[in-house]
Amino acid sequence: MQDVKEVVGVIMRVLDHAEIDEAEVLDLDFEAEGEALAALNDAYIKLLEFVHDRDMRRANPNLDRKERGALQDSLNRIVQVCGADPRCR
Repeated sequence: MQDVKEVVGVIMRVLDHAEIDEAEVLDLDFEAEGEALAALNDAYIKLLEFVHDRDMRRANPNLDRKERGALQDSLNRIVQVCGADPRCR
């Protein structure tokens, strides 16, 4: 569960308009199965894209909103999947 909390924590910081760096994302380590693994992998990829697109996001507020919105969707999916999966608790 701690692994999931770390991923969720980083996403929540981004949703609170923080910037993160690649090292923070690469330090995330998680284990899961099934739907939870798919949701966490999707969020991880979106976090990497968010970091790599930093300069483009700064120049384009619409892109920034879009990528943060995608991370909100990922967070919602993690919450939904982990709420239904007792192994996430």
